[in-house]
Amino acid sequence: MKLKLKLRIFIIAIVVVALVLSVIFLISEGRKVEVKNFVRAYNSIITKAHLELNAGLIRNMTSDWQYKKIDSYIASNLKKGRIIKGDLLELEFTDVNVENDLATVITRERWLWSYVDPATKKPVSEIFDEYFGITYHLKEIKSRWFVDDIDNEFIGKAAE
Repeated sequence: MKLKLKLRIFIIAIVVVALVLSVIFLISEGRKVEVKNFVRAYNSIITKAHLELNAGLIRNMTSDWQYKKIDSYIASNLKKGRIIKGDLLELEFTDVNVENDLATVITRERWLWSYVDPATKKPVSEIFDEYFGITYHLKEIKSRWFVDDIDNEFIGKAAE
């Protein structure tokens, strides 16, 4: 009789541990999906911000530091009589790590981009078809993700 009771308790303990681990896994995967979707949205808006010369479009998605970097880059290009027009052709998530209020998302991205005239939006450079390795450092504040910093590494030109 005592053996059956111990066996039941042991089985219940295993089931409870398995359920707890399953819940932790599901929450972790949900957070990874959340930050992936955030990176997708950021990429969609950053291209528009560059083309429209309006860093304010990404203001609510970036830290002050990252916002200033983007705003300065747009202003620098405008001084040179050009702006960036880019299209994200491929986005592959190679690693996603979420711990508490910090996340690191590493991607491999294929961009088709060129410099264009700010007024006419006509190309003023060749069109580049290139791959980049990008690391997004994200921070969560009050249940919202922000891009805190970005590391950008040129991988190479796309095969022609």
